[in-house]
Amino acid sequence: ALQRFDEDLVKAVSKDMSTYIGEVMSSISFRANTPGVNGTRTKQVFTRFGWCEVRHPYRVGNPEESDVFKAFGIERKMTQSALKVATMLSVTQGSFKEAKETLSMLGCGNLSVSKLRKETLHVGEEVLSRLRTPEKDIRQYPDTKLRTPEGSHRVPRTLVIMADGTNPPCTKADTSGIKGKNSAQAKSRQLRVTSACEYVNVTDKGVPIPIAGSFSYAVTDLGIGELTSLIHEHAVSRGSGTAPRVQCVADGEEALEKAMRDALPFAEFTNDFMHASSYLNTCCEKLGIDNALKEYKTCRSIMLRHGAGSVVDRIRRLYPDKLEASKEAYDALKYLDKRRNNMRYGWLRKNGYYISSCHIEAAARILVARRCKQAGMHWRHHNAACVCAIIAKLICRKRPLLSGLFFSPAVPDGEI
Repeated sequence: ALQRFDEDLVKAVSKDMSTYIGEVMSSISFRANTPGVNGTRTKQVFTRFGWCEVRHPYRVGNPEESDVFKAFGIERKMTQSALKVATMLSVTQGSFKEAKETLSMLGCGNLSVSKLRKETLHVGEEVLSRLRTPEKDIRQYPDTKLRTPEGSHRVPRTLVIMADGTNPPCTKADTSGIKGKNSAQAKSRQLRVTSACEYVNVTDKGVPIPIAGSFSYAVTDLGIGELTSLIHEHAVSRGSGTAPRVQCVADGEEALEKAMRDALPFAEFTNDFMHASSYLNTCCEKLGIDNALKEYKTCRSIMLRHGAGSVVDRIRRLYPDKLEASKEAYDALKYLDKRRNNMRYGWLRKNGYYISSCHIEAAARILVARRCKQAGMHWRHHNAACVCAIIAKLICRKRPLLSGLFFSPAVPDGEI
C-alpha cells in the first residue's frame, strides 16, 4: 500500500478536486438572479481533474444554456484547460487510446476514446480553417537572435517558403477509384505541408542559419489550387511583401513548382540539391560506363560548385553515344537540364540562399509521419489533415492563432 501511496493520493486528490470544482460552478450558477428560471438541472462537465456534476438553473425554451458555462469557457461539456491537455495528448501520443490511458494516468479522469477523437477533430477543423486564412504574423526578434556568430557573415533578411507532400494511409472510402503508383489502386492520399522561416546570417560555407523562433507551418488536404492560395496567404502573413529577399524551395514536382511560382512569382525558386543528386546518380548508373560511381562523385562536386547546367553539358560532351543508347540515362539528364535555372547551386551558395529542402522534409515527418503513418493505421483523409494541423500549431514557438488553445511547446527549432 505504501508503494502506491502517491498513485492513490493522485486519485484521491483528483476526486476531491472534481467535486470541489462542481460545487464552485454550481454555487456561481445560482448567484445571477436571471428571470425565467423554472427549476434546476445537472450537467456533466469534464475538467482537468475528471468529470464533475454542475447544477444550473433551468429555463424553459433553452434548457441547455446557462451563464455559468459561458463564464467558465465550457464548450461541449469540457473546460478549456481540459481541452488543451486532451488535444495535445491526442496528437502527440501514438493513438487516441494511448492518449486516453495517459490522461487517466495523469489524474485527469477517464475520457472515452470516441469523445477524445471527436473533440480533437473539432479543434482540428478550427485550426485548419485558421491556417487557410492566417492572421498577420510579422515577427520581431531581439538583437541576441540576430547577432552574427563567429565563422559566419550577414546577408539581407530572407524569408524562405518550403513545400512538400507526404501520404498518410487512408481508408477505402477515400482511396476507392483513385490510382496510385504504376496505375495500381491507391492506398494513401496526399497531404501538403508548407513552412516559413527567416534568416539574416549564413556560415562561411554559404549555409543559412535560421533565426530561432522564426518557423511556422501549415497543412492542407485539398488540391494543388488550394496549395497555391495557402502558400500565398502563408507568405503574405509572414511579411513577404516587405522582406528584402524571398526564396521558395521544393523538390522537382512540376505541380508543386507551378503552385509556388503562381503564389510568389517574384521569389527565387530552387530545386532541392538532394533530389537533383538522385537523378544525377541514376543518369551515371544507366550510362553503362565502368567508372559510374567515380563519374557521379565528380559530377556531384561540379554541380555543388557550379550548378546542374555544367553537369548536363559535361555528360553530353563526354557520353553522347551512351545517352542515345540508354533511355533511363537520357530521361534523368533531361530532368536536370529542364530545371538548370532552378539548380544554380554555386550562385545560390555564394549569395547565401538555401539549396536544400531539409526543413520541410523533416517537418513532414514530424507533422504527418510520426502520428499518422504508424503500422496498421488507416485514416479518413480530412481527419488526418485536422490532426496534422494541430501539430503544425503546436511546434510553432509563436502564440497560436486560436488563443488559449494550446500550451507553448518546448520543441527547439533545431529539431525541425
